Amino acid sequence: MGLDDLLKAISLGTSLARRAVELKQHIDSLRSAPPSESVQQPPPAATALDRRIADLELVARNQAARISAVESNLELATALAESLARRLNALFWIAVANAIVTTAALAVALAALLRAR
Repeated sequence: MGLDDLLKAISLGTSLARRAVELKQHIDSLRSAPPSESVQQPPPAATALDRRIADLELVARNQAARISAVESNLELATALAESLARRLNALFWIAVANAIVTTAALAVALAALLRAR
């Protein structure tokens, strides 16, 4: 279980608690009864915890955005390196073919030179 799973579980728990409070408020308003004080005002520690969790979720989203940007940059760099490798491979084979043709031409020229003598 990683940190992401833990933060997600905490986030889902706080979201569920908020939804339960909202549901209780709606039920109380449908019954025409005034909502209780404990439902309207969460304890200060819970509010501080909710704010801290929201801050952590924001940091996690920012980190995820940075990671995706780094991943895309790495993919671009990999594609560039592969393209460069293909071009260098083509240049290598062109040079090898050129060397073979040059060697053959040199052999033909030497044979012609030796016959001419």
